[in-house]
Amino acid sequence: MTSALVPDVPRNAPVRRPLPYGRSRNDHTPPAEGQVSLRDLMRIFMRYRTMILLIVGITTTAVLIQQLLSPTLYKSTTNVQVELIDQVGTNQADVNSRNAERVANAVRLHRSGSAAEQVIKDLNLLHNPDFLNEMGNPTLTGKPLLQAAVNKLLSMITIDSEAGSDLIEISVVARSPELAADIANEIPPAVRALRGAMTNERRSELLASLEQEQQARGRTAVASAQLVADFRERNHMLAGAGTDEDLAQINRIAVQSAAATAARDGAAARSAGIARASTMQSTAMVTSAALDQLERHRGELVGEASKLSTSLGPNHPDVKRVHSELAAVDKSIADERAAVQAAAQADVAAKGDQMAQIARSEADGDAAQASRLEGIVAGLSSMAYHNTENRVELDKLLRQADLDDQAYKSISARIEQVRAQMQMEGVSSSVVSPAVPDYNPVAPTPFKLALTAFVGSSLLALMIAYLRDFLDDRLRTMAQIRRQFGLPTLGMLPLLTRDTSFDPKDSPVIKEPQSLFAEVARSTYSEVRGLQRRAGVQVVLVTSPLPGDGKSTVSLTLAAAGIALGERTVVLDLDLRKRGALQQLQNESSAPDLVDIVCGRAELDSLAIPHQGNPYDQDEPLSSDAIARQIVLLSAKEPVAEPAVLLSSNRLRILLGQLRERFDLVIINAPATLAVRDARAMCNFADQTVMVARWGHTTGDQMRAALESLDDSVGGVIFDQVDYAEHARRRYGDSVQFYADSASYYTSSVAGREAWAARIRRFFRGHSWRPSEV
Repeated sequence: MTSALVPDVPRNAPVRRPLPYGRSRNDHTPPAEGQVSLRDLMRIFMRYRTMILLIVGITTTAVLIQQLLSPTLYKSTTNVQVELIDQVGTNQADVNSRNAERVANAVRLHRSGSAAEQVIKDLNLLHNPDFLNEMGNPTLTGKPLLQAAVNKLLSMITIDSEAGSDLIEISVVARSPELAADIANEIPPAVRALRGAMTNERRSELLASLEQEQQARGRTAVASAQLVADFRERNHMLAGAGTDEDLAQINRIAVQSAAATAARDGAAARSAGIARASTMQSTAMVTSAALDQLERHRGELVGEASKLSTSLGPNHPDVKRVHSELAAVDKSIADERAAVQAAAQADVAAKGDQMAQIARSEADGDAAQASRLEGIVAGLSSMAYHNTENRVELDKLLRQADLDDQAYKSISARIEQVRAQMQMEGVSSSVVSPAVPDYNPVAPTPFKLALTAFVGSSLLALMIAYLRDFLDDRLRTMAQIRRQFGLPTLGMLPLLTRDTSFDPKDSPVIKEPQSLFAEVARSTYSEVRGLQRRAGVQVVLVTSPLPGDGKSTVSLTLAAAGIALGERTVVLDLDLRKRGALQQLQNESSAPDLVDIVCGRAELDSLAIPHQGNPYDQDEPLSSDAIARQIVLLSAKEPVAEPAVLLSSNRLRILLGQLRERFDLVIINAPATLAVRDARAMCNFADQTVMVARWGHTTGDQMRAALESLDDSVGGVIFDQVDYAEHARRRYGDSVQFYADSASYYTSSVAGREAWAARIRRFFRGHSWRPSEV
C-alpha cells in the first residue's frame, strides 16, 4: 500500500527529507572545545541572566548600602626606619637576608597584640570617648573590655613595608583624625617600651644553661684527652703507634740495616783489593832530584867524550879521564836508582797498608752500624707487638675523647647560634616622619566600591553561569544531538499543559489542527516517514532511555498526525511490564486485548480499520471525535508477567505481518532502553527505531548509553515536552528561537514576542520570561 506522503522512489535513491520544525540545514559546527566566543558568552548571559542579575544586584546593592551607612573615616600615617646591619667583608647575601628578617620582626612587633595593649595603656584609650565611640560604646568591663579594645585597635592599624626598604609605614584609620594621629605616633614608643620591658629573659636563661653545659663538656673533653695522653705515656705509644706507622718504621730501619751490611761487605772487599794492588805497583820509572842531576852530568860527560875522541883519539889522557869520570857517574847513577826504587817501594807499601787499614775501619764501622740497626729492628718489632696489644684500649679512649670533643663543639655552635638570634631579634627603630591629623576622609567611597563590586560580581556571576552551563549535560538542542551522536533531530514536540489527557480525541493534533503542536506533530510525522527509503508500509519502534521521557505520548502523537494526514496508523504497545497510559486507554476502549489476539482468543478482524485517505476529502468532513476514533491501539489491559515469552512467540511475528498488510504505519511503543532489554530485541521487528528525549531532562550520558545498547539501529531523535518559551529565552540557536514570529499562522495560543519596552522592564526586573499570548 503506497503512502500518500511518500512518493514511489527507487530503493537506493537519495531522499531529501523535509526538515523538522526547529531545524535548519545551515546549522554550523559549534566552536571547538576550549574556545569561548563572545557570542557564547552572550548566549550564556541570556540563558542565566536572571541568576546573573540577581547576583550582581544583591552584591552591588549590599556594598552600596554598606558604604552609605558607614561612618566617615580619616587616616594618619607614621614612617619608622629600622636599623639594619652593615658589616663589611661578610657575605652580602647573608647580610641582606638578616636585614630582611629584622624588618619583618619590626613589622611583627608593631602589629602585635602586646604593642596594641601598651598603646591603650599609654594613651588611656579605655577612657577616651572617641575610641569608645569606635568600639560602639561597649558595656564590657575588666579584661573582656581590654581584649575588645585590643582587637578593635588592631583592626584600625595597617602596617606595610616594601621589599628592600628599611622603612615601615604605620597607618591608623579612625573616625577622629586627631585620634588616628595620636595612635599612629604612639605605636613606635610603645614598641620600644615593650621591647625594653620584655628582655630576652628566656634566651638569656637558655644561654646561661648552654654555657654551663659547655663548661661541663669542656672539662669532660679535657679529661678524655688526658686519659689518652696518660695511656700513651704509660705504654710509650707515640702518635701512630699500633698502626701501620709501626710497620713502616720497622721497614725503613730494616732497609737501613741491610744497606749497612752491604756497605760492610763492600769495605772488606775493597781492603783486600787495595792490599793486592799495592804489591803489583811498578817502581822502574821512579826518579829523584839527585838521580836527575847525575843523568844530566853523565849526558854532559858522554858528549864531552865523544867530542874529545873525535878530535884527540880514544887513547888521549883527557879521553881516558872523561871515560873514568863517566864510569864513576854510571856507578853513582846505579846506586842512586837502587836507593830511589827502594824508597818508592817502601812508600807504596805504606800507602797500601794505610788504604787497607782505612777500608778495614770502614767495614768495621758498617758492621757495627748493621748490628745496631738490627738491634733497633728487633726492639721496634717487639714494641710493635706490644702496641698492637694496647691498640684496642687506646682506640676506645680515642673514640671517647672524640665524642667528648664533638659534644663540646656542638654546644659551642649552639651558643653562637643563640647569640646570633639574640642579635637579630634586637631590632631598633626610629620615627622619621610622625603622623599629623589629616582631615581629608578616606572612607566611605560609595561610587568606587559599588563600581568595584559591580565589576567583580559580574565576573563572578558570569563564571558561575559558565560553569553551570558547562556542567549541564541535559539535552535541549538539535546541535547537541548532531554533535554528540551524529543523529538527526526529527522533531521537537511542544510542552503540553498538565490538564491535557492521553485520550486521542483530546490530542491537539486532531482537536486543534491549526495549532503549533499540531504543526510540529505533522512535521515530525513526515520526518519519521522520511526515514523510509522506499515506498510501502513502515514499522517504527519508539523508545526512550528511561521511563517517563514521553515515548507513549510521542507514539500517540505520531498516530494522530498520521490519521490527520490520511494514513492508516496503528500503535502496537509492547511495553507490557507495567501499567501505563496506553494500557489505561486499552481498558477504556472496546478493542480486543493484544494478549487475546496473540493467544488466539480474539481476531484481528474485530479491529476497526480506518479509511484510507484524508478525512477532509470525504463528502462530509469528519469531526475530531470521529478522526480520533480511527486511531487504532493494540495493548494489554493488564501488565504481562513474562513479556519475553510473548515477544519471542511466532504469533507476534504473524500479527506484525498482518498489521503490515492493513496499515500504512505501525508504531511500536517499546519499553525504556536502559530499564529492560526488550527494546533491543524489538529492533528486529521494526524498519527504523526512533529515540525519544525529554527536553531539558534526558542527559547526554543517558542518551549515549541507550544508543550503545541499540547499536546502529536508531535513525533519529524526537524531543518531547519542549518548553518553547524557555528554549527561545535561553537562545539555544535552533529555529525554535524565532517561533513567536510565526504566531499568526496558528489558531492556538502561542507565546509571542514582547515589545521592546516590556523587554527592558523585564530585563531590569530580572524576572523569567513569560511572554504574552497572541
